[in-house]
Amino acid sequence: MGIVLITIPGDVKKQFANTLHKRTHGVDLVIVQRPKHTSFIERMGRLRQTVGLRNFPRELWYGFLLRLSNAKQTLEYFREYTVGDPEEYIPNVMEVDSVNSDEVYAVLQKLSPNLIVVWGSSVLAPRILKTANKTINLHMGYCPYYRGKLANQCAVLHEDTAHIGATIHYAEEKVDAGRILDVVVADLKKPPREMFRDLHDRAIAQCLDIAVRLFRRETLSAQVQDISRSENFLFKDWTPTTRYKLAKKMLYWEQGFYEHERGA
Repeated sequence: MGIVLITIPGDVKKQFANTLHKRTHGVDLVIVQRPKHTSFIERMGRLRQTVGLRNFPRELWYGFLLRLSNAKQTLEYFREYTVGDPEEYIPNVMEVDSVNSDEVYAVLQKLSPNLIVVWGSSVLAPRILKTANKTINLHMGYCPYYRGKLANQCAVLHEDTAHIGATIHYAEEKVDAGRILDVVVADLKKPPREMFRDLHDRAIAQCLDIAVRLFRRETLSAQVQDISRSENFLFKDWTPTTRYKLAKKMLYWEQGFYEHERGA
């Protein structure tokens, strides 16, 4: 009746898992979903199917422009974290292609975890959710306004910086739609890169605190979401044109911030 972390590869995920285990001595297993590798031809075929043959040349052009643009680096800000020295996992680790596989289901049934913590993996199937007493998710987006893997990117595209944030919520069948345990709001007084790093670091710390408290069986208040107010930016919409426009917005934001600082 311990904790299971379901996540994806990365040093910051290892750091999170190890910190959670050190604070609870209760992480029974870390399930790591391997990334899906697709060839260049497969990616191009998927892009053409998404945008249509008529728009395909335009997407190739914007992809080329993005590769040449100095704005491209700003897209990495959405993955900015403070990471310590590389370390190995302390808890047991299970690497899988799908977190919803029969293999994972059988393992979770046997462990019968008190708490599943999700960060970065695919949406869990109902039968996976039912193996645990409670399941929470760390979502890098401000619920209920923005859901999905590209939530904060969507907020920037809409120039809705007031709703850049991170949410810790209970997981359910619908994407990022469970009851909200806490929302961490971005500090817009910081420049974009520093702001995202600070946001992510605070979100991780808050998720750790909530996970520890739930593991200790504390009762925490949670707010039901009104998902009719939300937007779910789908991965299929993450086209070269969209990435280019976002990178430009990020660059203008960053340049404007420092110009304002110099003029103040």
